[in-house]
Amino acid sequence: MPVPPEQLRQVMRRWASTVTVVTMRADDQIHGLTATAFTSVSMNPPLVLVCIQNDSRSEALLRRGRCFAVNFLTEDQAALSERFAGRIPIADRFEGLACRMAVTGAPILEDALAYLDCTVAGAYWGGDHTIYLGLVEDAGILRDGSPLLYFQGHYRRLAPGNGGGLL
Repeated sequence: MPVPPEQLRQVMRRWASTVTVVTMRADDQIHGLTATAFTSVSMNPPLVLVCIQNDSRSEALLRRGRCFAVNFLTEDQAALSERFAGRIPIADRFEGLACRMAVTGAPILEDALAYLDCTVAGAYWGGDHTIYLGLVEDAGILRDGSPLLYFQGHYRRLAPGNGGGLL
């Protein structure tokens, strides 16, 4: 028998992860969401995956547009994460942000730490999420810095000078 969702949630809160903003474009619409359900899959071919909640605007746009960018946030971008998590009411999440369109057409956040620009190589059932496999078409480091982390329901940063421990 599978574990109850709340038990799994409590265990997964003990896993620190890099905070990303996944952006997408379909037709003339752009959209983005904060995501920690992201991982590298393969270097050859270059593949990553993101997990997007079913029945969400993000999932519908990604299914139509077939491209996405993963923008890695820096330790000073918690407010940007909140904006794309929908916790800050704003009609246009991209308003006032420096962006450019990637090779695929997905928005790149120019102040992010780094990005991966992907076309959808596959979509798979994952319970209440869809697992999107992305072929990395372009990638870049936009600035130096440390990543924003999420651990036990809070934003964290790497501790300076101790080999990268959590603060």
